[in-house]
Amino acid sequence: MAVQAVSAAPDSSQHLYDAARRSLGHELWKPGYGLSVGTLGCAAAVCNVLKKAGVSKISTPVVTVMRRQLLQKGCAEFVVRNGPRDGKEIDDRVLLKLCRPGDILVATLEPPGRLNGGGNAHCGIMAQGVQIYTNNWTNGIWTEVNVHQMFDYYPHVRLLRLPQ
Repeated sequence: MAVQAVSAAPDSSQHLYDAARRSLGHELWKPGYGLSVGTLGCAAAVCNVLKKAGVSKISTPVVTVMRRQLLQKGCAEFVVRNGPRDGKEIDDRVLLKLCRPGDILVATLEPPGRLNGGGNAHCGIMAQGVQIYTNNWTNGIWTEVNVHQMFDYYPHVRLLRLPQ
């Protein structure tokens, strides 16, 4: 049985969670970023969900640039994993202790302060438990998956929480 995060999502996180859930099934990477395919559109998709939730001035198709913009906006950051991954999956206990629905998960191959362009990074918005809303890198559709399906590969994993 999966452990559930105990904290309820405060207002800004709740708005982001609700916007992410309502966006399921859409190609969110398309509007506004000039990307030709959705396979590398995770940051663009998250930025478009942020806009739907009323969060302004976060706008980029690059995961690590989005992270920097969120930190400049006052987001709190929590370390879920700080590399190397040694073939292990993300520890559910650590993730669930830290996360709330509506938190933004950022995962990178290199430390997150580096560019990590293209497939070297991925991001999404936490749903309930270890579920996450993210851009599916095979078809570009905003979807809900288990976090392990798309994030275990990355050695550097951070949670970002919007300021209240």
